[in-house]
Amino acid sequence: MNKISLAVACLGLAGSASAAVNFSLEKDFVEIGLSAALTERSYLFVGADSDDWLAVGIGYKYQPNPHWRLNTYYEYGLYDDWLLNDMADIDGVKTKSHLVDLSATRYWQQYSLKVGATAERVRNGFTWITVDDANKYSAYAGIARYFQHIYLSGRYEHHYATDESDMLDFNQGHANEWEISIGTMKPIWHFYPYAKVGLFNPNGTYYGMDNSQVTWTIGGAFSF
Repeated sequence: MNKISLAVACLGLAGSASAAVNFSLEKDFVEIGLSAALTERSYLFVGADSDDWLAVGIGYKYQPNPHWRLNTYYEYGLYDDWLLNDMADIDGVKTKSHLVDLSATRYWQQYSLKVGATAERVRNGFTWITVDDANKYSAYAGIARYFQHIYLSGRYEHHYATDESDMLDFNQGHANEWEISIGTMKPIWHFYPYAKVGLFNPNGTYYGMDNSQVTWTIGGAFSF
């Protein structure tokens, strides 16, 4: 939900660019990542944020014709075990995640439509008592309108999680997420800025959350 989107992460790989540095800022929360082309069809992503999240991912994209693009992406992530870090002041124990994202994009002259699904397996590094263990799934759809210098996009995603921890129904439930973004189609000194507003709305309780959350994000990608 707060991770740099793949659309932004791969934005700098279009055209002749072979790599991009991506960042996003939300209040006092900062993310940064590096995406780099490995081959014409594959790419590498390495990311981190101010909450000690670290991740490395690899993706493969296939474009059978100018109108369609298929993408598959795998990411391995690490972040602090919050129970030991917050309650016992023990650092260094990491929660691990494995994420798979499959998507298809249809392009028209001034529009594009993207649909996809994700699956993520989250497991605590401290196994005596687990609080974060969960299997998370989502399905999403987004549409973009391209103008001469800017684009507008909207995205809807439905989240579902099943609790696999020692807690009682803590990490499960359904949630809905909406996003609206605006950004530049052409770089400003090799920089593609964007702004995004999002609404995350748990359906009851989702992964420990029971209140709606509105977020405002600015970010971009430096391509080279």
